[in-house]
Amino acid sequence: MKLFNPVNLLILAILAQTVFATQARIEGMGKRSAFFLDPMNMFENPANATFYSNALIGELGFYNQDNLDERHIGINQDPYVPWFGALFKHSLSDQGIRDPQITIGGFLGREHYNFTRFIPNKVVVGGDTVSIPQSITNFDGFLAGTMIDGSAVGAHVYVGIQDGKQDNGVISQDAHVSILSMDYGANFLVTGQSSIEIALGVARIQYGPSRKTFLDPGLFSFYSNGRFFLEMDLWTGQLVTGYKIAAMEVPGWKENFYNLNTGMNVIIPRGLFWLGFDAVYVGETVSTWDRVDSDLIYREPGSLEEYFEDTANRMGGIVSFGIERNIWSTLLTIRAGGQKSFIYNKCKNGTGKEAICAVSQGKKGSYWSTNPYGDGTLDDHLGFGIGLNIDQKLKIDASVSEDILFRNPFVGSGRFLTRVSAMYSF
Repeated sequence: MKLFNPVNLLILAILAQTVFATQARIEGMGKRSAFFLDPMNMFENPANATFYSNALIGELGFYNQDNLDERHIGINQDPYVPWFGALFKHSLSDQGIRDPQITIGGFLGREHYNFTRFIPNKVVVGGDTVSIPQSITNFDGFLAGTMIDGSAVGAHVYVGIQDGKQDNGVISQDAHVSILSMDYGANFLVTGQSSIEIALGVARIQYGPSRKTFLDPGLFSFYSNGRFFLEMDLWTGQLVTGYKIAAMEVPGWKENFYNLNTGMNVIIPRGLFWLGFDAVYVGETVSTWDRVDSDLIYREPGSLEEYFEDTANRMGGIVSFGIERNIWSTLLTIRAGGQKSFIYNKCKNGTGKEAICAVSQGKKGSYWSTNPYGDGTLDDHLGFGIGLNIDQKLKIDASVSEDILFRNPFVGSGRFLTRVSAMYSF
């Protein structure tokens, strides 16, 4: 078997572009990394943790521009959800595409929105209302390894727990939350022109006050994702196809998610360009949930209680792109990208609440929706970013606020930068 065939060299070239990848880099160049190799994908496929060398990685957090107003002018308000951690590798030999190695690492403080979005702000049981706290531990652990042919396998666990203390400082034995997840992944060469990534995972999400045993039904979610990379002779890059599926479930809420996508990446002089298209379907069933202002509230039904359900189905497509280019040697990089979704929504309100369907009880509704235009989140339309690379060791990436060129720097609210990530490789 030839180890250094053309696709291997192409993989190495792309890795050279992305070896210092961070979350701010992804946000700045299209807000997603589905269509190019990026080590930050290790949170979706733990085998990709092997792309890193020994590294310290962290993020100062992010600012949600919608939550900043005139009250925050001149106030040093900390950003949300900072996190940090490290990856360490141990080489087993000096042969192969990537030296056969073992990678181990851990991160503290990183929020997993795919899980936390199913956590209510409050739970109502027997007329009593309990505020659900944020998880505190928020630990990600990785163990991965590569083989002599460049293929890799990995495992990842996430633990987020809080028990007994609410976010307002009140000690309450009825308030608890726990998120436990584990996933496994692999990436490997299929032929001299193609490679595959695949990952499988399971998560258990629970919140108080009612304690449940570990194997109680209605607490487990399952998910999987994969990508196929094919080297293209027409350009210096790859054709990428992928999928994501998930069956998410917490008490009173079920969601089935399906995504198929295809796209391309192109290595350009001193940079990278990508373009992709997604087909998406989401089906939801919600019973004893309600939304009051910005709060999600779950009411635990009695053992013999009959209740109605809301249903919603969403289907459509997403087009997205991203580009980055070094403009001053390897020291300074600029990035830009965006995404636009076209989603058709159909829902039926059976509960009389408005958790997922804002029509009258017993009525149906349908409408088109798209992602936010410019609220500074990972879901909005456009992204812009910059990166500093110092001696191929220290990398600092920043996401730039979309309205920076339209803002008077001496008047108004908001921040010039919305996310700052850093990594030191040694």
